[in-house]
Amino acid sequence: MIDHPHPADAERLNALSLIDRHAHERPDQAAVLFEGQSLTYRQLVDRSIAIAAALRTQGVAAGSRVGMIARNCPDYYSTYLGVLRAGGTLFPINADLSHNEIAHIVAKSAPALVVCDSECRQALAETLLQNGLKTPYSEIDALLPGSAVPASNDTPRQESQAVRGPDSVAVVIHTSGTTALPKGVVATDRMEVSSALALIHEWQIRPGDISVCALPLSYTFGLFTASFVALTAGATVLLFKKFNPVHVLEGIEKFKASYMVGVPAMFAMMLEHVRQTNKQYNLKHVRFMASSGAPIATSIKEDFHRRLNLPLLEYYALSECTPIFSFSFAAEALPPQGSSGRLIDGAEVKILDDEGQHVPPGNTGKLFVRSARLMSGYYQDPERNAAAFTDGWFNTGDLAYSDPQGFFYVVGRERDQVISGGHKIASAEVEGQILKHEAVAQAAVVGSPDAILGEIIKAVLVLKPGSRVDPAEIIAHCEQGLARHKIPRIVEFRDALPISPAGKVLKRQLVQPAEPT
Repeated sequence: MIDHPHPADAERLNALSLIDRHAHERPDQAAVLFEGQSLTYRQLVDRSIAIAAALRTQGVAAGSRVGMIARNCPDYYSTYLGVLRAGGTLFPINADLSHNEIAHIVAKSAPALVVCDSECRQALAETLLQNGLKTPYSEIDALLPGSAVPASNDTPRQESQAVRGPDSVAVVIHTSGTTALPKGVVATDRMEVSSALALIHEWQIRPGDISVCALPLSYTFGLFTASFVALTAGATVLLFKKFNPVHVLEGIEKFKASYMVGVPAMFAMMLEHVRQTNKQYNLKHVRFMASSGAPIATSIKEDFHRRLNLPLLEYYALSECTPIFSFSFAAEALPPQGSSGRLIDGAEVKILDDEGQHVPPGNTGKLFVRSARLMSGYYQDPERNAAAFTDGWFNTGDLAYSDPQGFFYVVGRERDQVISGGHKIASAEVEGQILKHEAVAQAAVVGSPDAILGEIIKAVLVLKPGSRVDPAEIIAHCEQGLARHKIPRIVEFRDALPISPAGKVLKRQLVQPAEPT
């Protein structure tokens, strides 16, 4: 058992402090498991030291910005830590973004160097050339000498480490850009460490734990929640190059993983695989699975628990502030069904109506947050900062309510609602009812323009393999559990929903009818 620092101790730590401590105290423990490879804490730190030295020869120094575009791999972590050791800030770039989005991030951040893997090198080179960007770039392997990984009994190499403090900027992660060009979330060392320590405390993460990461490391959910938190706790990350429900379930069983965080679509796909195959997995070592990023239907959570014998919990966090609400194994009881948990120490929230007045428990309103874990702002984006912040309070863009016991429930995005005939209808509520139908695998609800009502409800559905159902049956099913004004007027079937690189449904693409195939 290890004594983890209190979240308040983040004031005296930088983003490297605790990982380096684990490398000293348990050097031979696995930090990362990936495709048959095992990278120990000592190897992770030594590789990051070698990368930091190579980065300095490329002109990276204190305050430098370093871009990175690569698929999930262990040296993604080595590079992140290497950038920190050189005194720089990492700017991850998702490899599935368009050339335009990649160019936008590179041009705006003006990095001293962009690090890539061999798979992304050509796309990066083409993007820079097409946009007239002369940014230097290097493959990860070119930053690592052949002797970078010592044997397990070697003495860790020494380094000349740049000075980092709590206010140093560790990483700027760009959101997935589902409605506009990506915006960069600025995270300091203090924000990363204090957020990690808060989750370690609430989730009781220990060095013996194994965290499953099948999320892109270019986003906060993958790099921070599924990875940095575990590494800060001295635990192990079971890393996947990309999400595949079969591979993930097999990996959890084989390596006896302790917990997994993911977006609702991941858990829905895992559940659907088990439904179709009736395969049983030995998941007795899993302490919890947690969903975030969007509301998840109660029917999916209940069936997941029944078929996999695991409770699927929810918590609420943003790239801009992590965590806000969560279940807690340090508390006596888990949250009620549908709740994202209680407010985590160090954060304040208020829920307001359209007139800016506080709403009582049980009433839904706009959610605002204020916290020491809140980002300082979006990177070089004064217009978005002005729109997002009011007197230190950040507008999350989400709708939520609380109950008298202090549990919070996130209904959905403020923009993810249909306004029909003056009624404000949360898409998540309609989706939840539709997903109770036995033939439906996935559902997304959007507003379709209407000359009289402004918008009418449109439901876009993916059916389970072999299932057949018509729109009238879906509408009749909705009438059994929803008010009349919440019933879909349009029901459309598709083979798949459009998904962003972060795993979220691109609802703006669903407003227009699907093109004939």
